[in-house]
Amino acid sequence: MLTVAISTSSGQFALVIGENNRILSDSTEYADQCQGQELDDFLLRGLKNCKREMNEIARIIVDTGPGGTSRVRTGIAFANALAYSLGISVCTVSSMELAGIDAGSKHAALPVINSIKSIRGNAYIGLYSQNHLSIHYGTIQEIVPQLVKEIDRFVVVGSHREAIKQLPALSNKTIIDSSMSFGNAGIMIEKSDLFIRNVHHFPVYAQPVTEKTLINQE
Repeated sequence: MLTVAISTSSGQFALVIGENNRILSDSTEYADQCQGQELDDFLLRGLKNCKREMNEIARIIVDTGPGGTSRVRTGIAFANALAYSLGISVCTVSSMELAGIDAGSKHAALPVINSIKSIRGNAYIGLYSQNHLSIHYGTIQEIVPQLVKEIDRFVVVGSHREAIKQLPALSNKTIIDSSMSFGNAGIMIEKSDLFIRNVHHFPVYAQPVTEKTLINQE
C-alpha cells in the first residue's frame, strides 16, 4: 500500500509517493510539466507515473511547518481532506525535524539548529539533537546562544545561517553551514516509520505549527 508525503514548508509544494520506504514518484521531478502547481495535480500525475490507483493510498504524512503560513495551511488542509475522503489517518512531522534528520545524516549526527523567518524580526528556531526536536519563537540573538550553551559543534539550516555564524556570542563554537534551507521531502518516505507516531484521524485534524501552538505547548 502507498504512502503519500506532502511538504508544505519549502519554497514550493512537494508531493512524494512511496511504498515500503522506497520512493516511487517525486513531484520535484515533474512539477514543471503540470499545468498548475497544485497538490491535486501533483497527486494525480504521481499516481499515473507509478501506475497506481487512489484507493491504494494507506497513509498520508504531512509536514506541518513552521514555514510560510498560507502555504502550510493549504498543504495541511489538502492532507486532511484527502485523508477524510479515503477514510485513512494523517501522520504529522515538523519541517524542522525533517531538516534535522537530513542535515544530521550528512554531518555525523551533530546537533542541528534550524531557523525560519517570521514577523517583526522574530523567527522559529529549532534544535534537533539525539532524535529530539525543540522549537522556540523569538530572535536568533536571544534564543540560539541559549540553545547551544552546552554544545561546542553544531550544524545550521534555514533562513539565518550566515547571521547565526556571525553572532558574537557564538565565536567560540564550531558552526557548520549545511547550505540547506529546508529538509528533503523524500525523507518522509525513506524513513516513514519515524513519523507514524503522530497520527490524526477524523474528527481530529492535523494542525500547523504556529507561535500560538508553541505557546500552548509550554
